[in-house]
Amino acid sequence: MEPKRLNKFISDTGFCSRREADRLIEEGRVTVNNKLPDAGTKVTPKDKVRIDDQMLRVREEVPVFLAFNKPAGISTKTDDSVKNNIIRALNYPASLQPIGQLDRDGEGLIFLSNDTELVRKLVRGDNRLQKEYILKVDKVITPEFLDKISYMGPPEPGEVQRKHTVTKEGPSKFRILLEPNADHHIKSLCETLGYKVVHLQRTRIQNISLAKLANGHWRTLSQPEIDVLIETVSGKSSRKQEANQDEFAEARRRELAARTKTFDKNRSAGKPATSKSKTERVNSKRAASASKSTPRNAAAKPESKRTFSKDAPKGAGRNTASKPATNRSASSKNTSRKPR
Repeated sequence: MEPKRLNKFISDTGFCSRREADRLIEEGRVTVNNKLPDAGTKVTPKDKVRIDDQMLRVREEVPVFLAFNKPAGISTKTDDSVKNNIIRALNYPASLQPIGQLDRDGEGLIFLSNDTELVRKLVRGDNRLQKEYILKVDKVITPEFLDKISYMGPPEPGEVQRKHTVTKEGPSKFRILLEPNADHHIKSLCETLGYKVVHLQRTRIQNISLAKLANGHWRTLSQPEIDVLIETVSGKSSRKQEANQDEFAEARRRELAARTKTFDKNRSAGKPATSKSKTERVNSKRAASASKSTPRNAAAKPESKRTFSKDAPKGAGRNTASKPATNRSASSKNTSRKPR
């Protein structure tokens, strides 16, 4: 490992940020090999770095960035004393840190990484990312509630108030797109209007959605996906990237608006309302078709080793990144013949 600046070394251990490390160094609380370091000192893992006589160690790890579909009942705290915390649940061989918060009783998409600088950047700019949620409340939703929740949350200083896209998907169920630079504490926003959230699922963060990621499973994000997140929170997106993101967000808003009209139309006609989009319906049909074409005596797929600890919810924490996507190609059809 190449030598790195002392403040970066301290930051990589997870002890504190670079700025806080600089302050500790100035206060004389940091020693390198039992000596006070000079300005611009560089160190390696072989050096003995201490803060207030506490030895710091950096684990040699390959940077990793995961998207995890968190089940309800898992805490996003990293403290080992917390039962069913997300780190113990994943049991991933790296010193991961969750990015952002998701209540223990909530479920859905959350990111984790062992890159401390990347984690800090994304946590600091978390409210710059558009998020999509599905919520169920404790009583029937009124038109007044939908109208008020779409404008809830004061904007950031210097930002213009933007309307959140809200779609009613059941008598007490709705989907909401929380726009960037606004209050994203959706549960407290509902409570302000006299509604209690009984179920919450986060389905998308910016350009990344749950898609086919099953509950309790994780996958590794690609570098282009990570780049979009970093550029968005840092405000360094190119005009082309911003145009693409705006086009995607607008298309999603139009789709949800169309679903609202369909829901209202079906309800007035006495038909059952559906909360599935066109893409979700296509995926469901493909999954059903694939299950019918699978031989009854087919060998079961081996489970991933990335499983939860014994005290965590059963059947979760598996990696689906290596699983092939289900398709309708000829290779996926059942070619077995019945015995004569």
